[in-house]
Amino acid sequence: AEAIDQTRGWFYTLMAEGVLLFGSNAYKNVLCLGLIVDGEGRKMSKSLGNILEPWSVIDRQGADALRWFLVATGSPWSTRRISMDMLDDVVRRVLLTLWNTYSFYVTYANIDQPDLASAPRAADRPLLDRWVLSRLHSTVAAVGAAMEGYDATGAARSIAELIDDLSNWYVRRSRRRFWDPSRGGGDEATKLAAFATLEECLVTLTGLMAPLTPFVSEELYRNLTAGGHPDAPISVHLTDFPVADLSLVDPDLEAAMATVRSLVSLGRTVRTDAKVRVRQPLSRAVLHVTAERSALEPLLPLVKEELNAREVVFAGSAESLSEWRAKPNFRVLGPKLGQRVQEVAAALAADDGTLARELAAGGSVRLAAASGEVELGPDDVELVQQTQTGWGMASDGTNTVALDLALDDDLRREGAARELVRAVQDLRRSAGLGVTDRIELFVETSGLLSEALAEHRERIAGEVLAVRLNGDRGGEPEASAEVQVEGETARLKLRRV
Repeated sequence: AEAIDQTRGWFYTLMAEGVLLFGSNAYKNVLCLGLIVDGEGRKMSKSLGNILEPWSVIDRQGADALRWFLVATGSPWSTRRISMDMLDDVVRRVLLTLWNTYSFYVTYANIDQPDLASAPRAADRPLLDRWVLSRLHSTVAAVGAAMEGYDATGAARSIAELIDDLSNWYVRRSRRRFWDPSRGGGDEATKLAAFATLEECLVTLTGLMAPLTPFVSEELYRNLTAGGHPDAPISVHLTDFPVADLSLVDPDLEAAMATVRSLVSLGRTVRTDAKVRVRQPLSRAVLHVTAERSALEPLLPLVKEELNAREVVFAGSAESLSEWRAKPNFRVLGPKLGQRVQEVAAALAADDGTLARELAAGGSVRLAAASGEVELGPDDVELVQQTQTGWGMASDGTNTVALDLALDDDLRREGAARELVRAVQDLRRSAGLGVTDRIELFVETSGLLSEALAEHRERIAGEVLAVRLNGDRGGEPEASAEVQVEGETARLKLRRV
């Protein structure tokens, strides 16, 4: 591999000498590298003051960050823009995400000390585990094929997608399985399955990334295998490159989970547009999908939790999630009806959707106007779909999600309780408490928040590890804060037990 300026230099020299001296080319493949320019696309020059010193980059973000950037952000032969901001973004989106996932695993593994040898075999694990293992081995196969074809960029992008799936979906959806103080012993197998699955994903990722990020991969590998893998090679660079276990690959499950994630994303869009917080529960979510519903049924609990809806159902059609409205097509009706077109407009504006649905289905309707009956066909009107009153809807052309945005007092109290939990968790973090530290918690508030506290007392205490809630306030608190939740002021005080 050399830069493009070596096409008539090193590349040609090796070829010519090989043929002249030995009758064959000196190499089988050439990887030609493009030029490096600054973040604005200008050639680096001392006179412009835009030179990025390699050592300053390595000192700030490490050699692996630079390696990953050069491999993953574009084809090697293309001109490459580079700046500190671009490197920071790569570190944040990929390497730091991977490190945070590893830190999550290590934190809870040190607390729980799981016996991974006792974990259920892959085929007997929950659907979420089987999905991420399928994604893992699909990625192993894709990365292996890409590397064999000298496509390091394709390999890196496949790895980045897996890291995103692992961190932003698998770990987020499995977090409670790793450690839940309210859980009974019956979930031990599920917990071990989560630990074993995440550990396998992380160890395999170190092998996939070793040629691209050798230092980070080595650090993660040694820490992950130090205790539980006495027979493992001492370095990731002494292991064989990962080989896909195709028996664990389930394309149908991967496709179904992709649909689930699309639905969740659409639901978040609805909430964002309606300015409804994610922690605020809703009564109902209605889905329309083009995928086979039977494949999605086992995954609906994930959709329900992510959409934070008490009920999730499928719609018969996308049209059933909205209402048809008809307006006069003035270009057509004007010449035919003259002034009477205003009577038609008033009648259509008063329609409850019955006439519009008939017209949308291709039928004709008769309107009782002040000056007499008028017959309308589909060409006489302009049909539009509107979200039903009190609902929000989003669609990507394939999947559609509608959320009932009406909130009663019960939903508001539950939402307030969840916001209160978030506020206490923030206070725990700012006080430097460990994830297993129990606390005494005192909350002083009124109104809706006071009602939420009374109704969801046990749930709040369990979530924030409070052994006592609003008990004796004797002694000085370790941390306190005043927060606003649902327009109510809450004064929080906590003390480590």
